[in-house]
Amino acid sequence: MKKRSLSIIITVVMAVLLSLAGGLACAADSAPLTPEYAAKKENHRKQHEQRITPEKRKAAAENLKAERLKVYQAKQAKQAREGKLPGTPPKSGKTDNK
Repeated sequence: MKKRSLSIIITVVMAVLLSLAGGLACAADSAPLTPEYAAKKENHRKQHEQRITPEKRKAAAENLKAERLKVYQAKQAKQAREGKLPGTPPKSGKTDNK
């Protein structure tokens, strides 16, 4: 019985101390900012605004994919005109055979 009551008392005291520490930490937020801390806070806010969202990242990936597809299709069209694609006959023209 003695051990049980001692452990209960210790638990209650620890809970009170932890709640006091938490209250002091919350109260410290209302203190005036130092110039250095204010600058750090402002830098963090600006960097957070510049962070790329998943939606922006997905849109950029889709735009890049479309651009690469256009380049690929242009290369294929050029090769087809020059007759370099497999299955297309070469242009009739001068040959190097003597």
